[in-house]
Amino acid sequence: MLDRFQLARSKSANLAVAASVDLVRQVLVIDLDRRILDGEDDHSFEDIEQRIRTALAAYALQAGAGEVVTEIVYGGKPYSHYFQRDLQFRQGVAPLGNSVLVSASHGLVSIHPGREWEFQRPLSHGIREDLITPGYAEELQTFLQDRGSASVYRARRNTGDLHPDSMRPWSEMSARYHLMSLLPDRTDIWHHFANSTERDREVKDDIRSRPYYANHLAVEGMLSLHTNASDSPSARGTRAYYHANKQADRELGDMALCYMHELITAQDAYTEFPVAAKSEAARHGENGFAHMPSVVIEIAFHTNAEDAAALLDPVFRTASMKGVEKGYRLFREGKGCVPLKAEPIQGIQLPQGSSQQVDVAFEGYPQYPIELVTTNVGCPPGWTCSDGKVHITTPDDKPSQITLRCENAGSAPILWDTRVVDADGVKSPPVRHVVQCIRTSRGSNGAPISPAGVEPASAG
Repeated sequence: MLDRFQLARSKSANLAVAASVDLVRQVLVIDLDRRILDGEDDHSFEDIEQRIRTALAAYALQAGAGEVVTEIVYGGKPYSHYFQRDLQFRQGVAPLGNSVLVSASHGLVSIHPGREWEFQRPLSHGIREDLITPGYAEELQTFLQDRGSASVYRARRNTGDLHPDSMRPWSEMSARYHLMSLLPDRTDIWHHFANSTERDREVKDDIRSRPYYANHLAVEGMLSLHTNASDSPSARGTRAYYHANKQADRELGDMALCYMHELITAQDAYTEFPVAAKSEAARHGENGFAHMPSVVIEIAFHTNAEDAAALLDPVFRTASMKGVEKGYRLFREGKGCVPLKAEPIQGIQLPQGSSQQVDVAFEGYPQYPIELVTTNVGCPPGWTCSDGKVHITTPDDKPSQITLRCENAGSAPILWDTRVVDADGVKSPPVRHVVQCIRTSRGSNGAPISPAGVEPASAG
């Protein structure tokens, strides 16, 4: 792969590459030949680097090394050793409150010298990354606006009218041409590689234009949506990538993955869908030139048949983008990765014919309205035990309680499972608890006499 890349650039081949796995840190270190980094700090090697990363990570998983993060160095040193970037906010520019740029990957570009219009990604399993990500960006924008009240900007124009030079729909065009039309005088944003003679110079312009536009807007965050590719067809799942020198990027990436996992695996068809536990450092230009927290979300692998089927499924699209939105919103609010979980419920004793309200405490950040769902998992023979639901509209509806009853004659334990289910279908693991129903006797006046230590509870 490295040799093919070098020969395409008319450079010498036979480059060295080494890889090793640190099993303690679960890190795959890939050491590439320093000679591949000649020239300026451009994006010419990003795609190859990503394909090497995903292929070797898949092989490490198959070899039993487990899920690893990858670290790529050149001659033993990180990329930043050879190329320095200013990743700080520009002096005097304050970020726009609650604003975010959503960037859908790639799109048509003009290839020199013939100026043919080409997509940047090949067709795989019926998917072209350039064309599927705008639909994901559209859905993410809706959730960011409706759930997080965010001001959302888009790097690509998702309309059906025609781009005048290519006569192709604007929805197929890359960000470079939308920004060229939107900001014709800002050639520094969309024409950074004006002096380049490379045939793919407008591809590099497209990559660089996305973070430069985010910097121009001074948004608070940038979310870049991609589908992933690997030479290993077994590579699959959701990944997120951050810039190694931006700690906030890493936190944002981890939060996005946390809630993508929560939302995706809540869907019946995707309970086992693989979502990485942690984001990885990588050299994506979208993160490396953005002055704000930014992350590249690789939603799934279009080179894997199972992932490709998921990418075409509206259920998966909605769940994954709800997860990205939730991760970004809670990142802004300074909250952490807290999966939905109900606290233990203490067992109670009830005389027959009585009831008692029991608090259901839980942690996490569910989407309201929620339901407290109680399911019987152990009813004594001959008894009637009915499942129950409590609907809670807002977080202010406190306390969260269920009502437990003993309506059968006799003494026996009843086993229940209770869980929290939110509006997106996210379910907490069930909490097992017991109600010990106790037979009551009556005194000479007919009044019930409770067993020692048990007070009659009024019906709820």
